[in-house]
Amino acid sequence: MAGSIRRTAVFLLLLGGSAILILGLDETPESSDVAKLLPKTSNKPLTALLATDPVVAGDPGAAVEPAEPKPLSAPIPLPPAFTVRAVRAVRTTAPKPKPRPRTRTMRMLVTAYCPCKKCCGKFSDNVTANGKSIYANGSMFVAADTRLLKFGTKLSVPGYKGGRAVPVWDRGGKIKGRRIDVFYLSHSRAKKWGRQYLDVKVYR
Repeated sequence: MAGSIRRTAVFLLLLGGSAILILGLDETPESSDVAKLLPKTSNKPLTALLATDPVVAGDPGAAVEPAEPKPLSAPIPLPPAFTVRAVRAVRTTAPKPKPRPRTRTMRMLVTAYCPCKKCCGKFSDNVTANGKSIYANGSMFVAADTRLLKFGTKLSVPGYKGGRAVPVWDRGGKIKGRRIDVFYLSHSRAKKWGRQYLDVKVYR
């Protein structure tokens, strides 16, 4: 009796040891490493998780596609230099071109005079008919018929003071109609001018 009990105990011990050995061999290093990488919240066995993966299961068309980029929540703002408001501001603040002066051309007889008594007689007082000094405006002015060209009218006479616009500040007894006198401080220079028919530009 005692011998049969001893044999039964030895058999159970051998059976239990072989079961422990089989369970220890079933857990390979690879499976244990993969199990460590799985999330702790998953209670499924490792073989069940791997079986549900389409790639591991052998489906060649089940490759994971990259996620599409999400659209931006707001458009990228443009620099201030390219905004519509900035362009409008540039247009409104840009200087406007000055309008060209209106002119007309008159064919006139142009003579010259100086402030001497031979040219001006009793009016050789160094003051023009409209009360300006003969030295004002660099002594650049003309005498004209004020019925045709009023005081202050500007003329451009070819050959006189480089063609710059000069005002009508004087008049004379012989200056009638389409005739003007250009002024010089020197009598010899006025005499050298002589008499010329020129196209005079009149500024309106």
